[in-house]
Amino acid sequence: MKRIIQLAILTIILPIASQAQQLSPLYKDTIQLKWVDEKYNSMSLEEKVGQLFIVAAYTNRDSIHENDIMKLIKNEHIGGLIFMQDQAVKQIDLTNKFQANSKVPLLIGVDGEWGLAMRLKGVERFPWNMTLGALRDNSLIYQVGKQIGIQANRVGIQFNFAPSVDVNVNPNNPIIGNRSFGSNPDRVAEKGIAYMNGMKEQNVLSSAKHFPGHGNTDQDSHKVLPLIPDNKADLEKYHIAPFKKMIEAGVQSIMVAHLNVPALEPDPKIPSTLSKKIITDYLKGELGFKGIVITDALNMDGVAKMYPAGDVDYRAFVAGNDILLFSQNVHIGKQKIIDAIQKGEISEARLEESVKKILMAKYITGLNDLKPLDPTNVFDVLNSPENLALTTKIFEKATTVVKNNDKTLPIKKVNQKIAFVPLEQTDYEPFLTHLQKYANVELVKVDHPSKINLLNDFDVIISGAFLSNETVYKPYKLSDNSKSILNALPKNKKKIFSLFTSAYGLKDLDLSNLDAVTVQYQNTKDAQAAAAQVIFGAIDSEGTLPVDINQNLKEGQGIVTKHIKRLGFTAPENVGLGKKNSQK
Repeated sequence: MKRIIQLAILTIILPIASQAQQLSPLYKDTIQLKWVDEKYNSMSLEEKVGQLFIVAAYTNRDSIHENDIMKLIKNEHIGGLIFMQDQAVKQIDLTNKFQANSKVPLLIGVDGEWGLAMRLKGVERFPWNMTLGALRDNSLIYQVGKQIGIQANRVGIQFNFAPSVDVNVNPNNPIIGNRSFGSNPDRVAEKGIAYMNGMKEQNVLSSAKHFPGHGNTDQDSHKVLPLIPDNKADLEKYHIAPFKKMIEAGVQSIMVAHLNVPALEPDPKIPSTLSKKIITDYLKGELGFKGIVITDALNMDGVAKMYPAGDVDYRAFVAGNDILLFSQNVHIGKQKIIDAIQKGEISEARLEESVKKILMAKYITGLNDLKPLDPTNVFDVLNSPENLALTTKIFEKATTVVKNNDKTLPIKKVNQKIAFVPLEQTDYEPFLTHLQKYANVELVKVDHPSKINLLNDFDVIISGAFLSNETVYKPYKLSDNSKSILNALPKNKKKIFSLFTSAYGLKDLDLSNLDAVTVQYQNTKDAQAAAAQVIFGAIDSEGTLPVDINQNLKEGQGIVTKHIKRLGFTAPENVGLGKKNSQK
């Protein structure tokens, strides 16, 4: 009889578990479902609604802020935190303290698109997505995701709000730009999936963003509600396509942007974050997404100016979001949702759907077996040799040659008279130092086209435009003076140009007077070293343009150049990434 009962239970449980496994990217096993049910059934209505909220926590603020967060944990039973700036050790200490005081473990999140350096001081950055977009080898992007996952685990983060899979087709986009993998939806999806899978190996949740696509706008949703002008066919072909592929690949979460998308929501006063048509009917319904739907930050003016704090949270939940990120008034938002449930305006089944997703996410990230964190030597992991070597390798592999007349690259005769002309900023020392490893390269400062005659005695002229790498949003355009200098370079010399900023810096640049051009995407010491190595043939060039630039320079273009074995320069050792990269 006992055996019969066991078999009967199995016939009920196994189909349910199988169905959950098929439908939800958050499913692990039946033990998980049991834990989720136990936690859910132990909570009051007020505690369940609290799970929907993630609020911002800062490590560079005072004890008043810390106490405010503690009150939200104890009194409002919030589901998680998004850590902002900026101290790693203090973040670990606060995480231990906050977790110890939460009845249900907190889901800790971060905006870490290029690693924890995006939020924590003293951490080295991984390259931006646009740089990763230039790579032919997506296994390197998988490695980036994996290493970011290791960073996240070290400081107690379970949820990284990345990757951005926006297809950037507007060079004037002020908020996406370098945060995009490119303008080709297929390549964007491939790279987003590689990034996601790397983090998934470390049990860190990813969130594809910014649905339904923030790439075709010249407005910033932090300030206004941007218009996405595409019709539904184009929206699906270009901008929603990466999200569809991410869903098929098992992405666990999708972040919805604050956008005006007439193709999916005809009412211009309803942003995508608050649109039931976009979230419930389209994302969850038509696209069949069963993971966590999370809002972009609810403090952003693209939505915050439209409704009072708390009210916007309620509207976001009604629209179909599961997690309400960066809430500005948890108490009011909670009460509005509770009142609507008690009045029958929101079903308890709808609440159960969201809360159980959140609990499933907490289980698969190990919060069912939470252990205190140790801050000792945290930077040994955050800035590991593997991370630094990976970054070096990426800048080498991303280097893109877009012009190479008469096989100017690599330079074969090192006994020529070679000049280096820096443009824009003065942070060019790593580039010059590496150039001088191969030949007697002389620094010549030409600050105006009238001084071009200083270059008359040289055989080869190497110029570089060095723009700010301080943030991902810095301008990429060269000054008129720099453009004039490039156009005035002597016609009878070999002229090589390296661009140390976004590939969009080539958009209105006349390349006709140049024999060879490399694009490095960022202005870092690794990018400068890689450019010098390609110019003199220490390494191959393999990168391709991730975006369309103009009529002559299209996504996917990139000239492969081969290294010259006679050179004796050795690149940094790729610790943990394979053999030593030595070209002799």
